[in-house]
Amino acid sequence: MIAISTKTEKMLALSMLKGVGPATLHQVAALPNFLLEDIDWIAKKSPKIQKSLELPSAWNTAQAQACFQISEAQRSDTRIISVLDEDYPELLRLTKDAPYIIYVKGNLHTVPRKSVAIIGTRQPTKHGVMIADRVTKFFAENGWSIVSGLALGCDAVAHRSALANGGHTIAVLAHGLDTVSPSSHKQLTLEILEAGGALVSEYGFGSSAIPSNFVKRDRTQAGLAQGVVMIQSDVKGGSLHASRAALQYGRWLAVPYPTDQDREAAEAKIQANMLFASTSVSDKKNLLKCETQDLERLHVFFGRADYPKMLDYGDGAALTHNDTGKML
Repeated sequence: MIAISTKTEKMLALSMLKGVGPATLHQVAALPNFLLEDIDWIAKKSPKIQKSLELPSAWNTAQAQACFQISEAQRSDTRIISVLDEDYPELLRLTKDAPYIIYVKGNLHTVPRKSVAIIGTRQPTKHGVMIADRVTKFFAENGWSIVSGLALGCDAVAHRSALANGGHTIAVLAHGLDTVSPSSHKQLTLEILEAGGALVSEYGFGSSAIPSNFVKRDRTQAGLAQGVVMIQSDVKGGSLHASRAALQYGRWLAVPYPTDQDREAAEAKIQANMLFASTSVSDKKNLLKCETQDLERLHVFFGRADYPKMLDYGDGAALTHNDTGKML
């Protein structure tokens, strides 16, 4: 296995420079013959890189850090993929804030457009667990890849249900692939890999899980999928990050209507579901931070009879323009 392509190796080193992010990397990649040019030539074309090189030994340090990442990737059978590589995930590439470089251990889905993110609270109700399991089973049996975040609660139910039903699943992590958080899910990651699934992260080896990483992780989950099924959430839950991203990316968002028992118990973890099922356009827009027209891609389903509708929600809608104006 080739851990990294030549072009991605160069971009990885550049990404290690202080202040260099995806926007700068896109600019460098657009330069003619950038692969053949040395760092001094590139710096003359990029003010950001030129500024980062003012620090003593900055380029040597960046190259050393990139070498460490490549060495760890080779040791752990991990690929380092950039947007310049053909095997960069198709749906993720279409998003306006796609991570420029990702780390992939295992196998991505063979039909990337048949991918759905199934997410939700870390503390689902009994009925939330049941719905997460049933929805995942339905998609897995229809050949869809199940994307989730390896968290406790709904995420873990989705991954395990995918495995139990012979499906493919991808766990998106908010830290380097050299660790597992929560640690109790280490065995689950092994089962995902053994079943032909994948672990994905935009964070390099040695990166720990800090709060801001989880927000970006949640957006990446949405980016890897044609749509998002948000099982349960309160009105401040982390699952809303992926839900918002789905609509911002032109994808669909599906939400189950809570069961009679959960509504009668006024469960805290169904309050976002209840709001999404309400008639208040302003409340939904405020919670999802979206435009009115985006709500056309918000769907509430009421039971197993509605599951097949989700297979048709996308119908090509996930094909959106990236920020260069090109349809990819």
